[in-house]
Amino acid sequence: MADLSSVYCGLLLKNPLIASASPLTAELASAKQLQSAGAGAVVLPSLFEESVRSDESLLNRYADKIKSYKDALDIPVIASLNGVTEGGWLDHAKYLEEAGSDAIELNIYYIAASVRESSDQIERRYIDLVYKLRAQIGVPIAVKLTHQFSSIAHLVKRLEDTGVNGVVMFNRFYLPDIDVETMSVTPSLQLSNSSESLLRIRWIGLLRDQVKLSMAATGGMHSLDDVLKTLLVGADAIQLCSVLFEKGIDELTRLRDQLEHWLDKKGYDGVESIKGLMSYGKVKDPSGFERANYLQVLEENS
Repeated sequence: MADLSSVYCGLLLKNPLIASASPLTAELASAKQLQSAGAGAVVLPSLFEESVRSDESLLNRYADKIKSYKDALDIPVIASLNGVTEGGWLDHAKYLEEAGSDAIELNIYYIAASVRESSDQIERRYIDLVYKLRAQIGVPIAVKLTHQFSSIAHLVKRLEDTGVNGVVMFNRFYLPDIDVETMSVTPSLQLSNSSESLLRIRWIGLLRDQVKLSMAATGGMHSLDDVLKTLLVGADAIQLCSVLFEKGIDELTRLRDQLEHWLDKKGYDGVESIKGLMSYGKVKDPSGFERANYLQVLEENS
């Protein structure tokens, strides 16, 4: 049988399928179900600095949750932190580390909406934050990124240079909607679909041979094909969320078993043996990741 284990941010996972931050990881009962279904790790829902400001006991409750998860589960428990101020990031991250989290995912949810703020200033905001956190936090750190950067590759390399252990690509921004009857802005939540996986696959494939840090994909991972493509371009982990809401927690088991069957059928020893086989630096025609792909699609559909 194929070895499904994968190393992500220095953590040895039983398999690369991670239950990403969601209501399914918010309660110990469902976290246990996710582990039984085959999750390689769980990411807790984000701790928001704004919420801690309004209710200071929330930080203690979050830390207690980490401790209870660590006592009950035998898979890595990854805390998720969404801060606003530098002090909030640093203080809360240290608290989560002391509570026993195996790693911390930094969910830097920032909308670059000001015309006075340059792309370099925004990028520097990320780098400075991670640099300071890395100096104080000993557990692995992963940064969850949006795709809305002018140079994703450059930013990922700069993050690697700070000592960060991994990046998660990409955060899905929840877009505002307009209620034309009440003339108000309303939140909009839509589950992902497989077409969204291609953006993640492209960038992981482009970066795999240029950086050594871990990379995880999140957003649009719904089928065995999505999982295989993401591993083949070089991902170390795949975070699942929408598919578990659509098809149930048992879909984790099906995807894990399908992955194992495919590896056995194709004669591969395990997940590590297929990682990066289709990355930019290894495919016969790497231009497929770049502009040539755009031209080919237009020509074939004109």
